[in-house]
Amino acid sequence: MAAVTVAGFVGAAYLFTDSRSPAATPAPSPAIFHSDGLSDTYDGFRAEPLALPTGRGPGTVSLRITGPDGPATDFQQIHTKPVHLYVLRDDLSGYQHLHPEVVDGAWTAPVTIADGGAYRVYVEFVPHGRPAGADPTVLGLPFVIAGDTSMIPVPAPQAEARSGPYTVRRLDGTADLTSGTQTALQFQVLRDGRPATLEPYLGAYAHLSNFEVRTQGLKHLHPLPANPTGDPPADGVLAFHAAFAERGDKRLFLQFQAGGAVHQVAFTVFTT
Repeated sequence: MAAVTVAGFVGAAYLFTDSRSPAATPAPSPAIFHSDGLSDTYDGFRAEPLALPTGRGPGTVSLRITGPDGPATDFQQIHTKPVHLYVLRDDLSGYQHLHPEVVDGAWTAPVTIADGGAYRVYVEFVPHGRPAGADPTVLGLPFVIAGDTSMIPVPAPQAEARSGPYTVRRLDGTADLTSGTQTALQFQVLRDGRPATLEPYLGAYAHLSNFEVRTQGLKHLHPLPANPTGDPPADGVLAFHAAFAERGDKRLFLQFQAGGAVHQVAFTVFTT
């Protein structure tokens, strides 16, 4: 994000080399917390389903998070919320970003399911005591909506996507990225061919989620350094660190607020 804070993450991995001699004494490694939502248990925390959708239409997601000390209902604020929920079908469609509230000790949010198929709900949070800048814990739970299903192939990489009157351009077009190499992944939001005026969303100017197409794992990639003035980017450009550990297709979901409404677009990115 051309010098703005972005309330989102996408798959960041870091490559380290070890040049120590065999006799060298290892230096202490900093604590690293990460997970991808493909398990209901991680780092002493567990997601327990109380209510998951069973049919098309309006429904409810309700789950209990338990930690080392029992049920957990108090977490650090990440992008103005203590917990974020994401819903995604296994063909990488039907993405929803939800903000649950605690109801009777469970994290609960309304959700609407449009079609059948195999889905997963991801729950993302940062326990108290984690070091500043640590990745959140992400747990996941599967659920199935029975009946006829219209599967949607993952789209090929495209340079542009639209939401209402807004066009979002990936500034490097459809270029492949190189795994293990850090670069900047930049998007420009336009309206009528001119940079759009972006409004704060979840304490920043955009939210970006990245899913591995092969596994549906949710990864985290961090925003570029913030604009010290806190003003929206005059050129409508949002930028993120892109450093992916593995080759393959990624499906990115970008949300931003403009004109008083939240808009969503999606991009497919391939890393070699």
